[in-house]
Amino acid sequence: MFGIVEVLDITNVASIVEVSVNRVEKFDFRQYKDYQEMRIFLQTVTGAKSLKLCSWFALVFSSWQLKNLPSPTFSCKSLQLHLDFVKWHLPGILNLLKQCPCLEKLMIEVTSYYESTSRNTLSWIHPYEFDADEYWNMVDTPVQCLSQHLKTVEVAGHVMEKQVIQFLEYLLGHSMVLEEMMIFMEKQTWNYVSINGMSNKAHEYEERLMNEPKASASAAVFFY
Repeated sequence: MFGIVEVLDITNVASIVEVSVNRVEKFDFRQYKDYQEMRIFLQTVTGAKSLKLCSWFALVFSSWQLKNLPSPTFSCKSLQLHLDFVKWHLPGILNLLKQCPCLEKLMIEVTSYYESTSRNTLSWIHPYEFDADEYWNMVDTPVQCLSQHLKTVEVAGHVMEKQVIQFLEYLLGHSMVLEEMMIFMEKQTWNYVSINGMSNKAHEYEERLMNEPKASASAAVFFY
């Protein structure tokens, strides 16, 4: 599924293996209320082994997480996210991890990065303000895939940003069977700051991740 699709009625897809959904429209909570139609659609493909979702869906899962609404549970072993990273993706990422209890491989491509986003775009967030720097420290319930299944994490793109690094630190500290975390840094991010400034920040973040206490004794971190 790609583009602007208003209605998609799928039935009898019990044998489906791979699902990729990318919506290009702007996320607007006021328009879709609690996204019931999207929940119904996702529930038809919960048996897929590979799931690929865009930023729009991460925000949908954030709205369900913050409003304590039910989310579909998937049996996928591979989850790929394409995010234009903002703090409001964090609850959605957590929700997706909780809803993928058998997840073995997590891939995230950070296509762009913003410290904040338009309140008009995310009009529903006003009652749910939180401190992004403390978000992963406030997660107080176990996530099943982290304790039992997640073995591989791949992150690419605009990786060397504070909130992305904090999420990776959370994964390292809670993934009990993790074997490798591969980080592919996007060199184009050097364009908006001085090369020395970016190099210093990247080195600092590399040191943080290499020295982060790891829940898995066999976990290794690789930079490319």
